[in-house]
Amino acid sequence: MDNQDFRLLNYLVANDSVQMAELLAHEHVSKRTMHKYIQNLNDDLEGIAEVRQKQQRFFLQVNDYQQLAQLQTSQLKQKLDFNDPDKRQAYIVNQLIQATSYVTLDALAESLSISKPTLTRDITSLRRKLSQYRATIESMTNNGIRLVFNDEYHVPIVIEQLVYDYYPVTTLPIKSRLAELRNTCNELQLTSHISAQIERKVVADYLAFNGGHQLTKPIPHFQPLWQHSEAVQELAATIEFVLNRPIAEAEMTYLLAPLTFQTNELLSDELVAKQVATNQQLFRTVAQTAALNVQFDFTHFYQQIKYHLLFLINRAIFQVSSTALLPENVANQYPVANDLAVLTIQTLEQTLSTSINPIEISYLTIYFEMELEENQSALKNTVAVAMVGAIGKNVTRFIEHRLNAIFEGSVTITVFNDVTALKSQHQHFLLIFTNGPINYDDGVSSIVRISTVFRADELQSKLQVSLIEKAIKNQQCDFSYQILDDQDGYLVATQKMIEQKIAVGKLNKTFLKDWQLREQKSSCVFEGGVAIPHVIDHTNQHRILISVGVFDHEIEYQDRKVRLVFLIGIPAEVDQSLSRVLSEVYDFIFSIAKNQGVYHNLLNYDPSRPLIQITEGI
Repeated sequence: MDNQDFRLLNYLVANDSVQMAELLAHEHVSKRTMHKYIQNLNDDLEGIAEVRQKQQRFFLQVNDYQQLAQLQTSQLKQKLDFNDPDKRQAYIVNQLIQATSYVTLDALAESLSISKPTLTRDITSLRRKLSQYRATIESMTNNGIRLVFNDEYHVPIVIEQLVYDYYPVTTLPIKSRLAELRNTCNELQLTSHISAQIERKVVADYLAFNGGHQLTKPIPHFQPLWQHSEAVQELAATIEFVLNRPIAEAEMTYLLAPLTFQTNELLSDELVAKQVATNQQLFRTVAQTAALNVQFDFTHFYQQIKYHLLFLINRAIFQVSSTALLPENVANQYPVANDLAVLTIQTLEQTLSTSINPIEISYLTIYFEMELEENQSALKNTVAVAMVGAIGKNVTRFIEHRLNAIFEGSVTITVFNDVTALKSQHQHFLLIFTNGPINYDDGVSSIVRISTVFRADELQSKLQVSLIEKAIKNQQCDFSYQILDDQDGYLVATQKMIEQKIAVGKLNKTFLKDWQLREQKSSCVFEGGVAIPHVIDHTNQHRILISVGVFDHEIEYQDRKVRLVFLIGIPAEVDQSLSRVLSEVYDFIFSIAKNQGVYHNLLNYDPSRPLIQITEGI
């Protein structure tokens, strides 16, 4: 099983079921190639599990859970032959770390039984991987190559990240003594995750020391948070027993670092509280920057995530990431929360001079989304509803009950005997229920039959369109629509949309630059044929810009289909009212992606008519 099969296996394990389009986007390959990957994986699994297809969705049917668990550990990785580039590169890194001088390319190629061009490709790939650890592969003519580190503590970290999973740990002289370390961790009631991390660090430190590398300096940005207790002293003594030598303070700090990756009984409450207070100063940097985007109580939010952030920072220093329990499309579902999460991670990366696994962004996105939703709950619209015609009180009460259940908010209902009575007042209703057709069009309200109350998705779509129409009428949204050229593709077409808005003063050149940077870092293309390029608008206009672009036919970008482009300009200063509207804008866009009727109506949109037209016939 090669690394490609491992990646596909882990993706299927992390998701209950996925569509072919999701697999193609994940691996960036053709459908034909993906079918080949699936067949290869099934061959490798040999009955342990099987990738199956049902109702156009692929899922992993597990037959032997114990064997599958073993597949996901490093044991299988150690059995890979040198046809796997990751194992070759692990071998190269280990050889360079253990070497006291330059290693010739001929010697490496011969020991790996590979050609010089293949070795050159591996070294090029390694140079890229090692850069995040401030390590470089230096070359000297006629001498070969050597591995140079800027920081000594990165040596064992590189072994952990690039070598450990492929190294035959069972052949090490310290193998039998590692059992004593596991026993001590169990006695101290440490979790299996912390125990495994400590053992991993002990092995990495052993290999680094054998290569002439030893930690003697404090690790930047890291503070030990454990107690000076007998339990910690016992753990430290066991580590010295395993390594069979005395360990200095800086080195022991590295080895005990996993105690600060998650909560446990060996942490000092006093030291944790002190570090939490220090981290809050760092988080204020995020708050100061994010205030340009969306407003909510960052002080309150920090109290909700302070321990998660504490452990995240410590994991990041040592290049350890959380377990990937969340799906990769979290960002697609919560764009604003994801923007805040990305900003937080970028701030941490700059401060800590390290790179952080994208998995952490997903977890932070969930935290931010919960806070945003909590804030929005106090700002929810009161849904103003009208009933027109001979509708009994019991039916009215039932409809009110259903609406409150659907919209999770306050619903006010006004009853009119006929359309004349409705027209005689000046209030705009988001929804107007009737028992038959009526001649009424205020450009905002959705006219719906009473039977629609039993179709929650349809009702939700109509309400969301009405909310955006209301925001347009109140000049809280600047809405426009245009046809895009299929030949331009997504990036060029979107750039033209932005340039057109710049030409009329609705956006500026900063918006274009920010969008281009955003596209380089992460995709704005979502599922359902929808793209949502969105960044901050610094033109000081107190409104949300929504420019809809439509391709005549579906195009492809980054292995995803695109038909609709929603260009969103978010004001630099967003008050509570606009914050609510911004949330409604994203709900509106995602409802279009899910509702085929509204989706197709938008493809045939008439700019001379109100937006509410897209709910006709659904």
